[in-house]
Amino acid sequence: MSVTVVIFATLIFCVLLLGSISGIFSERVGIVNIAINGFVVFGAFITCFISFILTDLIFDQSQISMWFQIPITFLAALATGIFALIFGFMTIKLKGNQTVAGFAISLLITGISAFGVYILRTKQGAGILQNYGTTELTLNPSPNSWKNLVSLKIFITIIIVVISIFVMQKTRWGLRFKSIGENPQAADVAGINVSRMKWQGVFISGLIAGVAGSIFVQMQWTLFVKSIDVQGLGFMALSIMITSQWKIHYSVFVSMIFAFLYSWSFYGVIEIAEIKRYGALFQAVPYVVTIIALIAFSKRTVSPEALGVPYDKSKR
Repeated sequence: MSVTVVIFATLIFCVLLLGSISGIFSERVGIVNIAINGFVVFGAFITCFISFILTDLIFDQSQISMWFQIPITFLAALATGIFALIFGFMTIKLKGNQTVAGFAISLLITGISAFGVYILRTKQGAGILQNYGTTELTLNPSPNSWKNLVSLKIFITIIIVVISIFVMQKTRWGLRFKSIGENPQAADVAGINVSRMKWQGVFISGLIAGVAGSIFVQMQWTLFVKSIDVQGLGFMALSIMITSQWKIHYSVFVSMIFAFLYSWSFYGVIEIAEIKRYGALFQAVPYVVTIIALIAFSKRTVSPEALGVPYDKSKR
């Protein structure tokens, strides 16, 4: 297995795992979140937007370094978390259909991101939006170097996974949080503020998805600004979340499998002369596997009991 396959698999692993954790935080409080891909896209766009401000408006391009990715990632996550509150307003306050709301918010994000990138590109006067100096924070940004593994994306992902598992499994807040998605009426009787927990779940979900988007665009800048998409990784993350039974520690292993399959289908295939000509066909494999996984595990999944059901306090 080549260095490029492993490096790219690491990037995909981080995005998929963070995307699935993002969905878990939302759905554990009973809110169906099919907008994961949209929030990841929004995080990527905000990263582009902040990078443009830093490199083209505030600092001289010679003053920019990869260390700027730390505050950029933080701001992208925060902005996405705040934007996710719109989704929260639609599903928690207005008690709208959560699937429709997720689809609508994804369309809105696509429009905002496409228009935003167009404006930035026009301001910059370039054929495509350029990235000056704010490349991925790593020992070596080259995808052909093992040093690329020592990077911001790995550290952030590990930190988020460890904190998420600890908070969900070992804290009083985590136990209360999960109870909202199982039986909000009982949680309300026990004195837990159901609405507040739901708002927190949506905000945290947006935060983590924003980090995933920022990580993606830092390494795949040109791909994102041309397509205004993250290659559907958010939808794959949704599938991983379901396959993993809404458990973070399972998501780690499932994300790893999907990531290496995805990376091999794009970069490993071209290294094998006998099947190189069928590269485009193999690139569809990860998405086909995603569909198969959903079909195979959908009947045996045990989702949170109150998932998708708006909470009505009057029906307690």
